[in-house]
Amino acid sequence: MNKPLTAAVSPLHGRLALGGIGLAVAISIDLHLRLSGQVSPVWQTLSEYVYGKLGHGSAAPLFSVMCLALSLGSVALLAGIAKAHRPGTTAVCVLLGVWSAGLLVCGLVPVDPDGQARSTAGQVHNLAALTAFVVLPAAAFVLTKQGRERCPWEPRRTTIRRLAAASFASVGVVLGGFVLTLVLGPANQEVTLGLFERLLFTIDVALLLTMVRPLLAVSRR
Repeated sequence: MNKPLTAAVSPLHGRLALGGIGLAVAISIDLHLRLSGQVSPVWQTLSEYVYGKLGHGSAAPLFSVMCLALSLGSVALLAGIAKAHRPGTTAVCVLLGVWSAGLLVCGLVPVDPDGQARSTAGQVHNLAALTAFVVLPAAAFVLTKQGRERCPWEPRRTTIRRLAAASFASVGVVLGGFVLTLVLGPANQEVTLGLFERLLFTIDVALLLTMVRPLLAVSRR
């Protein structure tokens, strides 16, 4: 017996979310390709692209646009989830709002240059990034809480929660490596922060796209 179909939650918000996320990914790939000789994808974080040079200009504006695009795409996802009017929606929207705000701060406030003393602005950037990367998987877990069979995200619950768990694990590795670098110093850095942060970024993009899908696609309950 076929299960009844569940209509797409909000195709408009879904398309806006995909547009923002897609633009952010495209810019990220562009920065990786054009700044491959300036920023190490293994040892340096994504935030350090802000100090790259594209021709005679700075890469900082392009990095800011990447963060803004991902933030706006996430806001569109937030709006689509809010439209679903499901239990727990408020908590999910608050967490996604914090994630989006954290991305915006990361795009506007640069990280400290590699090897230089920690500044207030750099600490704000680091705190915003850490907060954002923690609350996104938390939002995913709240969104897929058990007992919500009629929730549009229920058919993708397992995938979303696995990606969220992987995101939490990656945050732990990145944070641990960052603390280790502070203790030992950059010269004795043992953990490839850049590589693990890019893994975290990839997981979080996959998580966002999986969360976006019910906004666009008809599914079976």
